[in-house]
Amino acid sequence: MLRTRHLASAIAASLLFSAAAAATDFSQVVVFGDSLSDNGNISLAVAPNIQPPLRFTTNPGKVAIENVASQLGYTLSPSLLGGTDYAWGGAGVNNNSPGTPASVPTLTMQVNGYLASGAGVDSRALYSIWGGANDIFYHATAVAYGQETSAQAQGGTAVAAQQEVKLIGQLQAAGVKNILVFNLPNIGLTPSGTAQGPAASASLTGLSLIFNGQLNAGLSQLGTGIIPINAYSLFSEVIANPQAYGFTNATAPACGAGSSSVQCGPQGSGLPYTYAPGTDQSYVFADGVHPTTAAHALLGQYVMSVIRAPEQISLLGESALAATTAQTRAVRKQMLTDSEGGETRTFVNIDYGHQHFNAVNGSPRTNSNNFNLTLGVDARAGDHLSAGLALGVGQTNASFSGGGGYKLQDLTGLGYLTYHQGGGYVGGYADFGQSNFSNIERRIQLGAMQRSESGSADGSHLGGGLNGGWWFDFSGLRTGPFANVEWQTIKVAGYNESGNDSTAMWFGRQQRDALISTLGWRLQGHWNVGNTVLSPYAELGWNHDSKAKPRAIMAGSNSMNGSFALTGFIPDKTWGSVDLGVSAQLTPSMTSWIGYNGRFSDSSQNYNSFNMGVRIKF
Repeated sequence: MLRTRHLASAIAASLLFSAAAAATDFSQVVVFGDSLSDNGNISLAVAPNIQPPLRFTTNPGKVAIENVASQLGYTLSPSLLGGTDYAWGGAGVNNNSPGTPASVPTLTMQVNGYLASGAGVDSRALYSIWGGANDIFYHATAVAYGQETSAQAQGGTAVAAQQEVKLIGQLQAAGVKNILVFNLPNIGLTPSGTAQGPAASASLTGLSLIFNGQLNAGLSQLGTGIIPINAYSLFSEVIANPQAYGFTNATAPACGAGSSSVQCGPQGSGLPYTYAPGTDQSYVFADGVHPTTAAHALLGQYVMSVIRAPEQISLLGESALAATTAQTRAVRKQMLTDSEGGETRTFVNIDYGHQHFNAVNGSPRTNSNNFNLTLGVDARAGDHLSAGLALGVGQTNASFSGGGGYKLQDLTGLGYLTYHQGGGYVGGYADFGQSNFSNIERRIQLGAMQRSESGSADGSHLGGGLNGGWWFDFSGLRTGPFANVEWQTIKVAGYNESGNDSTAMWFGRQQRDALISTLGWRLQGHWNVGNTVLSPYAELGWNHDSKAKPRAIMAGSNSMNGSFALTGFIPDKTWGSVDLGVSAQLTPSMTSWIGYNGRFSDSSQNYNSFNMGVRIKF
């Protein structure tokens, strides 16, 4: 049973990091930090003959930020090789860990050196900063040797966190737009922490909390662009229930007691320390404080779930737009009847649509089943004028690729007016509605566990349109051009997911504006078949949404300060549409119809719908 879980965990991590996603938010990944992010600098400096460079994990595994970079389409390499990973093992924010080579730059030196290099920051890059653990080791060691009091150690730890906040502020002031900020895991729960006894473990936990508290307070004062990563909560959750995540051991180091993972490889590697086959996947810790390959992969999965979240949630606005335009499409069909001099009547239209969103800019492939019901009354106000009112009810059930999705319920009121004279017609319509999104679910793979985070949100929409066209009459056949301009403003309120664990998030309000211009041609027949008048029709349109553009979705963590805004689904601006169907006048007062509407030449989505309805004249 446990072996199966380990295999599932390994496969999940392999699938996550084997191929680059099509995200366009970031141009590169730039890293500052310590051994938790160092992908070779300390190894190259101390033992340059060992290739590839070693990391602080179960080698040849990768650290979490490498996995993140890979998923974003980039290969991270150490700064000593000309790369953008400036992290060094042993580095502290202000004070390096005891025993660290003097040449190792602190995080303060890393950031200041980068900013002073003259190369300039890359505002489109994803930056990452993770430090503080070695400052704690520095102060804890000083206390152990009587060089500092506990109060001084606590004060020094707080100063280190405050300095990290200053470094983040410097990066933002220089033009950095998005920074991954990791807090510290609970050092008191690591194998090294627990091995020192309850008192020392509690002290290390306390210092971790002091650092995180100061960091968290400082993040609340910084601007947007902080992507918070709650490593403290994540590792606490894993350590509390390792089996759920595919681990068998969260208390002992895979490389052995007293080991250093930067000198650890598989059995037969010739390195000073080795790990038994499979323990790089089944143990949480490689040595006394550093994660194994599998634990780093799990952390990378968590980071990617945070980055991907706004891309997923951006689809809410697109879904509400589809529900609204389905209702206005039903009303325009009645306006077309009015252009022929339709009588006062009631009508009902049922529309089922299948919408498929392609994976665009990191947003997931998504399928939704859309049901819309439109009820209305249309009054002939004169020989050339008609008006109508309608009520629309919609239900959308959407599923994200890989799990999760949302439900949308929508209520819309519509009104319209049509004037026709000879072969020409013009009209206008307006709509207003309320939306409710429920069961908005994100599923997050964390090793062997698939976690679910969910929430709900309300929304509204307001829009209208103008249309017109001309009919050319031939015997039993009508044809002609038409044009339509429709604007919609879709608003979705911000919401918090219901949990407060490491992966639970909040999302800000979003607005999707649309201004859709349509030009097309219609063809309609009128044929008598027995006592029934059949009217087949076909319509081909070219559509352009001048408001279709990337939208930034604000997000953050429920359990850690900091906010960021990333773009999600990017809709196409131009596409084609087709309407096909037939109406049948069953009695002098009753007409029914069945039709198809499709969207084509759109690289961002596919939409196919079928509708049927009936209208009854008074």
